Amino acid sequence: MLFQFLRRSPLFPWAGKRLRSARSGGETDPAVLRGLACGAHLMYANGARWNRVADPRPAPAWERTRLRSSWGVTSPDEWQEMVQRLLDGQVSTPGWDAAMGARAALLVHSRGAPVTERAWNDAVGRWLVDRLGPHHPELPGATADLREVVRRVPRYEERFRADGLLGPTAHVRRTLAWDLGRAANMACWGVDAGFGDAGRAREALRVVGEAAAEEYASWADFSLGYVLGRCLHFDEDGFGSWYREVRDSHRLLTTRPDSPWARVPLRG
Repeated sequence: MLFQFLRRSPLFPWAGKRLRSARSGGETDPAVLRGLACGAHLMYANGARWNRVADPRPAPAWERTRLRSSWGVTSPDEWQEMVQRLLDGQVSTPGWDAAMGARAALLVHSRGAPVTERAWNDAVGRWLVDRLGPHHPELPGATADLREVVRRVPRYEERFRADGLLGPTAHVRRTLAWDLGRAANMACWGVDAGFGDAGRAREALRVVGEAAAEEYASWADFSLGYVLGRCLHFDEDGFGSWYREVRDSHRLLTTRPDSPWARVPLRG
């Protein structure tokens, strides 16, 4: 029975960092293309052709090595589970988005007025107490983790504004795009590794595109969620290559006429 993907709440073959698309054999279903476009940051970095689910000349042994070393994925079942966890936003982003959701609520209440770090920390603390209870043994650690997010996110947003990625009064709302972008790539990698067929990958890609369209107003907003997620995951507040590389791909993907995002609407 065909697996149904559902949405619930360096070893790279560098081919040159440029936008690449398949001239023949590319996908034609707009919903699949939207899901593939969600993976454009990583596809650009890896030199992959963004509009193709499967490589016409796959190297399964190599792909399996990559999935095992980078993701701990060693079987079709583990690949399937990883795709689902990424679709659910459960690999990297739940804590980050919980903290950012608390700020979003404060911004609505304040009608867009700036939110202080103290007010944000207080909101995060109340949310955790409501969720875990005032005496839960995990409460101190969870509080410390979310307060770290509260500290780090504004620093990145300030840098995004300085570099022209984010408007003067705008904020990044969610980092879910970080998991969704990787879900798009994971779906394709599993096909090339021989863990599943293209039909299963297309199912997942359709859900990726639907989730992105539901959560983000534009490709630029989606991209900023991905950029912030990658920075929180890897950059360690250094504004080093992990940041600079994804900053540059954001600029390219949001401005170039041959970008996947210029060809495929996020909504509609």
